[in-house]
Amino acid sequence: MKSESLTTDRLRLVPVTIETCTAELENRHIFSKLINAEVPGSWPPPLLTDETIHEFIGMLEDPDNIRLCSWYWVRIFNDPGKRDVLIGGGGLYRNDDGTCEIGYSVLDEYQSRGYATEAVISILDFIFSKESIERVYATTYPGLLPSVRVLEKCGFNREGVGKEDGTIRFSIVK
Repeated sequence: MKSESLTTDRLRLVPVTIETCTAELENRHIFSKLINAEVPGSWPPPLLTDETIHEFIGMLEDPDNIRLCSWYWVRIFNDPGKRDVLIGGGGLYRNDDGTCEIGYSVLDEYQSRGYATEAVISILDFIFSKESIERVYATTYPGLLPSVRVLEKCGFNREGVGKEDGTIRFSIVK
């Protein structure tokens, strides 16, 4: 799996790389330049920790077995006076058992505006057209209603219990 730049009506999806992950951890100014967007003071979004970024680097290190296909989600402003801004991120990763799972997170101030739905649809279109993946899974907590709504709007169906305690699992088939 290898990410490519994607564009939707309102978003630029910038591939996550070892270079961007390293800059995200070490130098916000360089990170901002690499993704060509403002990085708000509220970055990172919920659930994105330094440990997670180190895990991303690990999944990207073996060029023959890349397990991560992920993007930074940049809100596009077609206004010369306003800079594009990083609002979230997400993508797919291949688990050790060969299954493919999607995950995403959006900054609080950009939630409930349709950005996650827009990005997830773009990601699914990309992965189903480029890879031999037939099914994508997602897990979330039942109380995270915005996340559940994103999955439902993107065509995922509830399957049952997720792999982590208290989560539910959804899937979508190509």
